[in-house]
Amino acid sequence: MTETISGILTHTPVWVYVLLVFLISRGIKARKPATVALEKLAIIPAIFLIWDLYDMVMYREQSVATWSLWLVGLLSGAAMGYVLIKRAAVTRAPAPRSIHRPADYSALPFMMLTFAVKYVLGVMTAMSPELLQRPGVSACVIIVGGVFAGVFVGKFVRYVGVYMSAEVMPG
Repeated sequence: MTETISGILTHTPVWVYVLLVFLISRGIKARKPATVALEKLAIIPAIFLIWDLYDMVMYREQSVATWSLWLVGLLSGAAMGYVLIKRAAVTRAPAPRSIHRPADYSALPFMMLTFAVKYVLGVMTAMSPELLQRPGVSACVIIVGGVFAGVFVGKFVRYVGVYMSAEVMPG
């Protein structure tokens, strides 16, 4: 067992560890109210969306059914992400393309959960690719990937919506 874990950790690409440290730092920063540019807020949703799209293209059958499952997951996750911060006092900030958001205590746990699931699935893909190709397992993985990416997309959509619909609050 120790050899397996050691093998997994030593064969993990360096970029995965860099990403983990980056996500932890962003999650900790999200725990404090801040004025943030929309471009910065787009980074986390983009990371998880690109990571999931990469997995979809590289490891899944390209079919209408596959992409439909993923879209259902993405839209469900986006709805959850939007609802998570719907009642948050988000306002448009005077800084260009920026919003002021309160502390987001859901960001770090969701980032860590998403990272952990994606990491475990990546390890499973490397160690036992046939397991993830079973129809039921594959469908579950596709939907879950979409849900996790969607949570961050939904939060971002909420932030953009506030920015687009609100007047600048005096600083």
